[in-house]
Amino acid sequence: MIKAPDEHYQRYSQRPFPPYRFVLGENPHPTEDSQGHSYRHGAEDPGIIKPDKWYENETYQYGVDLYNYAFWWESHEAFESLWKKVPKDGLTSNFLQGLIKTSAAFLKWHLKNQRGCEILYTGGIGHLQKVLDNSREYMGLNLMNNIARVSLHFREVIAQPNQWPDPLMDYPFIVLENVPANIEGILG
Repeated sequence: MIKAPDEHYQRYSQRPFPPYRFVLGENPHPTEDSQGHSYRHGAEDPGIIKPDKWYENETYQYGVDLYNYAFWWESHEAFESLWKKVPKDGLTSNFLQGLIKTSAAFLKWHLKNQRGCEILYTGGIGHLQKVLDNSREYMGLNLMNNIARVSLHFREVIAQPNQWPDPLMDYPFIVLENVPANIEGILG
């Protein structure tokens, strides 16, 4: 069972968390199993995310919260719902793909799937690096710091196959910066 890295970490949204973190083979599939936490709830429209107004998109903020609290499958789904609505050749697409793949890499780490973990981690960092090549910060995330923390975190598990340290130890939280002062009070 996965637990949150820090149960008191800052929240960016006010949406409640699902009752469990989905892990294949450990609990019901959220949307396909009748016992799933999101079964027949239907997908919410995440809206179109505007990179310069990321703080107005609750799905993005919720995706960050899900990631920060180790709801990796659920964060992957939240970011993917946004990704499906953006042009696939731009910075926003690469940014969201980076977050999607990083979330999925953590899930593969938890499942001790070396190949999946490595492919998803490498792909996620590659997408984020493309965005960093154009902008130091994107949608509130300091990319240089985030890439460095995630890379350091995955270094041991990638370099030493079949060594599975706790993925939550020294967890690389997503820290959103430059929140506009007029909405700072509603975030977290």
